[in-house]
Amino acid sequence: MIDIETILKCNEFQSFDKNFELIKSLSSIIDQSDARKIIIHILDIWDNVNPQSKEMWIDLIGRAGFYPYFIDKVRNNKDYNPSFQTKIKTEYFKSEYLDNIYFHEKQKEIEQALSSGDNVAVSAPTSFGKSLLIEEIVARKKYQNILIIQPTLALIDETRKKLAKYNDFYNLVVNTRQKVHANNIFILTAERVLEFPSLPTINFFIIDEFYKISSRLNDSRIDALNIVLLKIMNHKPQALFLTPSVDSLSTSFMEKYNVKFFKTDYALVNTNIIEIRTRSNTLLSGEAKKKKLFTLLLEQTEPSIVYVKSPNEAYKLAKEYMDYLDELDKAITNDYLDVFEWIDMNISPDWQLKTFLQYGIGSHNGALPRHIISTEIDLFNEGKLQVLFATVSLIEGVNTVAKNMIIYNHHKGSNFIDFFDFANIRGRAGRMNRHFTGNVYLFIDQIEDEQFTIDVPSIDQNPVSDEILFNIPDKDVINIERKKVLEIGLNEEIQEIIKKNLICINGQKELYKYIKAKKLELEYLKWTTVPTYDELWQTLYLGYKFLKLNDNDGYVKNKSITALNLVNQPLKKLIADQSAYYKKENKKDPLNKAIDYILKFQRTEAGFEIPKILSVIDSIQKYIFQNSGIRFGDYSLFSSLLECEQVEERLHFLIDYGIPSSAVKKLNIPTSINEDFKIIEYIKAHEHDICNKLINYEVKLLKDAIR
Repeated sequence: MIDIETILKCNEFQSFDKNFELIKSLSSIIDQSDARKIIIHILDIWDNVNPQSKEMWIDLIGRAGFYPYFIDKVRNNKDYNPSFQTKIKTEYFKSEYLDNIYFHEKQKEIEQALSSGDNVAVSAPTSFGKSLLIEEIVARKKYQNILIIQPTLALIDETRKKLAKYNDFYNLVVNTRQKVHANNIFILTAERVLEFPSLPTINFFIIDEFYKISSRLNDSRIDALNIVLLKIMNHKPQALFLTPSVDSLSTSFMEKYNVKFFKTDYALVNTNIIEIRTRSNTLLSGEAKKKKLFTLLLEQTEPSIVYVKSPNEAYKLAKEYMDYLDELDKAITNDYLDVFEWIDMNISPDWQLKTFLQYGIGSHNGALPRHIISTEIDLFNEGKLQVLFATVSLIEGVNTVAKNMIIYNHHKGSNFIDFFDFANIRGRAGRMNRHFTGNVYLFIDQIEDEQFTIDVPSIDQNPVSDEILFNIPDKDVINIERKKVLEIGLNEEIQEIIKKNLICINGQKELYKYIKAKKLELEYLKWTTVPTYDELWQTLYLGYKFLKLNDNDGYVKNKSITALNLVNQPLKKLIADQSAYYKKENKKDPLNKAIDYILKFQRTEAGFEIPKILSVIDSIQKYIFQNSGIRFGDYSLFSSLLECEQVEERLHFLIDYGIPSSAVKKLNIPTSINEDFKIIEYIKAHEHDICNKLINYEVKLLKDAIR
């Protein structure tokens, strides 16, 4: 019997006889997870394995279906001569469309199902290689229009960069304002799909992180994702649904769309769980817990991510770890990075994040500017940051080279993480072909495995929100009486408007009734371009009152002032003014408090919430006033400026490409050039002159974006 735990702790296998015996034993259980774990461990310690046994190990790697690893070892072992049978089998696992790419056994199984035209759902560990399946679909160049749904803008940008090599055939669309060509890959959030003015018929449909469709998660994106599923699948495209490990899918969903479900624990990376405890085997707490964390981080020679419950906790620990390094007189890692110049010019030379980066520390926060988030991840992957203190915003799908994942808190915000969160975070340790084994250090109790079934509210309707229900065709609605109640008092035209707005159905109904009843009194709703302060706060007040059930006018006035300042002032000045206000109020650390507040406002309220509210009010007031022959407002310009940091509409896609707005504003592209590909052609043709206007950091991001 194989003692797997003992084997996984061995750092060398120099005895030929021991290698032979182990290989012989594994041959009989090659299809089991224990055998795969041992083989991966052998790959991890390959330099310390008996040389005479390596050919046998290579054979076993192939038999396990680890063809990416098998090919690598064959190429690096000139003495190994695979059999004719092995050569044929290996060739079978080679991608027909991707150069020098070999599928592992389970990937090939799924690839075959896709080749047969099946709709497929895949539940697999983080290290399975699900993104390769996406690229395989794209590389075939078989489908005219491919839609890939990603849950976050960071994942959209990561996917765009991976697929940029196919821009000779496909037009990559990441923004609702981009033009549609003959062949397109749409890489969008569900919300952007619903906002897209004229999406063509989709031939292949992919939802990554498919678990986010489930009502169990209570995620704000559930409604949009469910509605997109209904709309796109109505045209019967081939589909691929990808998710981290879940146990089952909605039976109704699989039957409705004829979906084949592949569930596997097949992974090409091992996970080593290390529980951090006191001598009496209890959890650490307080200062002892923190001290142990810092000691552990200092000991690591490979990059580490520390999972914490909140952005505030990430900043706090990053600062304290920096102070800890100072006390030990550890040298500053990064005296200069290109991003420092951008920070000095656009935020403040005294921003604490800059100091963290100098010490080789990252503090990942979803409210940071998109390009700063990407830069932190790049620096981490390049080895210039040794540690990232991160919240769930990083854990949700962005790939890193982390060898070590340290789970410091058992919360996600104010809620406990469940097994699904835990498994997802844990799975971020290790990276295929980089770290065969990832270490997971637990400062919390292990979370018990539980069954996780993905329900699909738009299909199961148990439960289902009003917003989803409103979008389900009558023939498919289970509780039609409930839907009919929602439609009372609304003609078909306003129903369509409310349906598209995808926010609080009852709130929209009440807002509609209010504006309709007072249409002759509401002059403040009729503004265009940039509103006055009074116009904006009164307009927003209606939105927050009816759509967010918040009638605190002071709250709305504060948001209105900040929103107007964001549109009218440079970011650095706005931060300085906010800092001066906090200083006057005797707030602790006024500068960094001001930076956190303004950046969070810019990313969340300005980047999504306020434009969304304005869009809803805009659509309803236009309908009412226009039908009554009354002058109406138009909030699109202000919303656009607010959402995309004062960048003109035709250049918004460059923000989504990860280019700072500071750089986009300096491009001076002739107004006659409107289409995204022509804009990129212009930048490439005038690259030298354009780059002379930019700082080094902006130049790098611009070149990375358009390459």
